[in-house]
Amino acid sequence: MSSVSLLTTVTTTTTTTTTTTTIVSNALSSASPPPLSQSWEILKTSLAQNVLYCLNLLDLFPGGQIILRYIKSSYQNDPIRSLFEYGLFIFALTYFFTSKKKENKSELVKFSRSEIDELCNEWNPEPLVEELTELEAWQLRTIPEVIGQNGAHIKVAAAEAPTAITTDSLAQSQGSKELQTVVNLASLDFLNLNEDQTIKEAAKAEISYAGVGACGPPNFYGTQDVHVRLEEDLARYLKTEQAIIYGQDFVTAGSVIPAFLKRGDLCVVDRNVTLALQKALIVSRADIEWYDHNDMEHLEQILTQLQPVLAKQKPIRRRFIVTEGLFANTGDIANLPRIVELKNKFKYRLFLDETLSIGVLGNTGRGLTEHYGISRDEVSITIGSMANSLASSGGFCVGTEPMIHHQRISSNAYVFSASLPPYSAKVASQAIKEINGNIDSSTGKSAIMMDLHQLTGLVYDSLQVRLEEVPMSIVSCPQSPMIHIAFTDAYREQLNLPLLYGNSNFVTTGKPSKFLNTFDEYMNLESFLLQKIIDKVQQEANILITRSKVMLEHENLPVIPPHLLINVKRGVSQEELDLLVLVLPKVIKDVVKDINSEADLLLLTIDVVDYGLN
Repeated sequence: MSSVSLLTTVTTTTTTTTTTTTIVSNALSSASPPPLSQSWEILKTSLAQNVLYCLNLLDLFPGGQIILRYIKSSYQNDPIRSLFEYGLFIFALTYFFTSKKKENKSELVKFSRSEIDELCNEWNPEPLVEELTELEAWQLRTIPEVIGQNGAHIKVAAAEAPTAITTDSLAQSQGSKELQTVVNLASLDFLNLNEDQTIKEAAKAEISYAGVGACGPPNFYGTQDVHVRLEEDLARYLKTEQAIIYGQDFVTAGSVIPAFLKRGDLCVVDRNVTLALQKALIVSRADIEWYDHNDMEHLEQILTQLQPVLAKQKPIRRRFIVTEGLFANTGDIANLPRIVELKNKFKYRLFLDETLSIGVLGNTGRGLTEHYGISRDEVSITIGSMANSLASSGGFCVGTEPMIHHQRISSNAYVFSASLPPYSAKVASQAIKEINGNIDSSTGKSAIMMDLHQLTGLVYDSLQVRLEEVPMSIVSCPQSPMIHIAFTDAYREQLNLPLLYGNSNFVTTGKPSKFLNTFDEYMNLESFLLQKIIDKVQQEANILITRSKVMLEHENLPVIPPHLLINVKRGVSQEELDLLVLVLPKVIKDVVKDINSEADLLLLTIDVVDYGLN
């Protein structure tokens, strides 16, 4: 720039500044203040000159001309808008780079080492869970302690009063407790593959090769060759396109359902589904309609009522019918042919939980679809567990390739949870081979499944006759190896026991209750009455049966009364089952003979407290 130009610029700037100063001075010294509009113009002019002066200083910094040109071109040389943006920029820097809470160091209190130790000793943390009351302590004592392997025959330690468990006390007790060998009709390994030597050898070999952990989620180093082979085996066994496996069976439903359903979608659900499905539906936030348990007329009625409403909604909502194959709470099976008919008629997808029915129903254990002769293609999503008949752990989901692929990137338990241990995957694959290993070519039935079905039918038919003389009856279906036995309606009415426990908010409003269920004295006493039957059967016949156990405070649906459970399995002889059929009715009659009214039932409270203490 020439000296003449520079002089002209300086002169102009000086003249402008002098003029501005003169105007401001005259305005201040004037007797009468200028109009408001004139004062604003004076202030705006002065502010503009200062902002422009600051902007011109950007020339002194590298790249300043680029910033200045951007400001002029973006805001048409509007200094007010530039100043406002500059203020926001300064505020952002101040907000992110200064402490959000300024502490007055003079107010900080410094403690000595002895004071810190004293405060730590005085601190009493709140317990993570509430302590058991004297009316609940008995339930902890009823959990059998199995020493050694699980199977059709097990060794259990004698029951003792509940105490705090430490490593030393546990090691000492295992060597000193008196063991009793009993017939195990309490666990869910219906095919008794836990005792199969081939299964054990497969587990040992995989542990020697890969260790006991997968060391990460499936998408991050957690998938090994045995996991891929198991998915292929499951897809081939259940006759679907693909399969996906999960490290825990309980969270399978809680991960699969939210991966496909969201707020605004619709689920029509059986009212007796398990807690895992209840929690999954809550997490999905989908709209829920409940139909009465296994009531196909009620299901059709609900679908008919919803049809005109759904027809007007755009876009089309995802719609699912959700049910179990073999119901864990009742022991009966879903009416799959009718459900398939209704879901095709009203254009719904079907979600089927076959946690208990895989390895139980059908000629080769393929579940409810094989039992009814229905193609697996009619079921959009099938989930199941490998912790029951397959003698392993974890869960799985099978179906079409796009549905499985979506879970690999959207299912919480698959993306974020540890993968299934390699030896568990190997055991599940070996279990499938064992089921398919000996199939009668003429009938197409697996020898293992035939054994289970024959034993189940034997116990069911014999007990149904023998229980006619006692106030208990079988409520499960003939195909279920988990035989449910409940007090008759007449006897429950005699004791003034309720039909259901818990609350009905989830059913009536579609939203779970904001409050947990409270302790129910009648449910506790009814469960205790069943436990007395279990204990007496074990004492007289060395046979361990069990009862339905629920955490009432965590249940969202109304809870049906507790049942006695007899879990029939391979490996138990016909003579041992005949002994159970002979002893059980006698024990039931002996236990309930003095419990004939509500007052008699309430008197059991004393026995409940003593049971937990002795």
